[in-house]
Amino acid sequence: MARQGAPGNRRRQAILLAILFVCAVVGYVVVDHDDAWYTSTIAVITEIQTEHTETQNGVSIGKENYYVQTITARLTNGARKGETIGLSNQYTDSGVRDECYQVGDKLFVEPGGDGETGKIIGQKRDTLIYLLAAALLIGMLAVAGASGLLATLSLVFNIALLTIALRCYLDGWNIFALTGVLILLFTILSLVIANGWNRRSALAIAVTLLSIAATAMIFLIVRACTPELQYQMMEYAVVPDDLSALFFCEIMVGGLGAVMDVAISLISTADELLMHNPNIPYEQLRDSVRAVSDDIMGTMVNVLFFTYICGGLPEMLLMLRNNLTVSFVWEYVLSFEMVRFLVGSIGLVLAVPISQLVLKFWTSRREVQHG
Repeated sequence: MARQGAPGNRRRQAILLAILFVCAVVGYVVVDHDDAWYTSTIAVITEIQTEHTETQNGVSIGKENYYVQTITARLTNGARKGETIGLSNQYTDSGVRDECYQVGDKLFVEPGGDGETGKIIGQKRDTLIYLLAAALLIGMLAVAGASGLLATLSLVFNIALLTIALRCYLDGWNIFALTGVLILLFTILSLVIANGWNRRSALAIAVTLLSIAATAMIFLIVRACTPELQYQMMEYAVVPDDLSALFFCEIMVGGLGAVMDVAISLISTADELLMHNPNIPYEQLRDSVRAVSDDIMGTMVNVLFFTYICGGLPEMLLMLRNNLTVSFVWEYVLSFEMVRFLVGSIGLVLAVPISQLVLKFWTSRREVQHG
């Protein structure tokens, strides 16, 4: 029966993917013509004239060429829709703090009082974001089927929760309370939506929350015994009164995904063994969890390394090429990334013994219930 049903399942999945592809194409057309939905003024570039203005000698990276683009653009929304305005944009070869525009790009602009010129605020990129999101959704459904759909649903819920939390924070809510609620909801929603409410989800939630709590305690103890980081050097950190609290909450939420991944991998292994042999002894469960953790721990730690440390590599190279010292770069830039990496890795390591303890408690409780 299973073999007969498999082609039918594949056929339904193919039909669903075809429908999603058609919807994605329709959605692209809608997003590409959604300028009227924006309150900000949008203009599409119709003509560009580029002029080289000067060449400056860098500190240690040779010469840097500067260019000015004289742009003609047509307004695509608002009361002046269809009118033409002139814009100006300066960019460099490196493109570190600027960018070069092309004909067809859509820009957020601020029209000037003369009605003929304007100021560029930024580039409109919602079409790019939409296409990447659509590709991710279709790919997840093609590879994982219903599980991919559930994972996408959980991602949507998490994004919505984060958006609400950011709004609450701007309204003056306590950041520690918000972070605690976010971690709890992120964990429960992600695991329950993906796996349903069952033994596997309950144990994975317990392991994740206990691991994050233990990681937070270790970080707070270490921070209390060591000099503070240069929090004033955090990028864009100009509003919060307590930057150390902001950084603490950031690394707790940032390490949640990796800890959750390890927790569900270890608990799923033990749960599969329990499903096949409900009377399996705890020692065998512990050994199985340990074997799986040995296989995934190195990979997950390297994932965190590439995510955090390598994420700051472009900025580090830029500073070094401008004659800033290695010690300055480490202290004021990579020190934050290193702490994020180390704290996240501690959470991964703690998830292993905590998984074993949770399984020990579960098996002991099960033995008591069954006499």
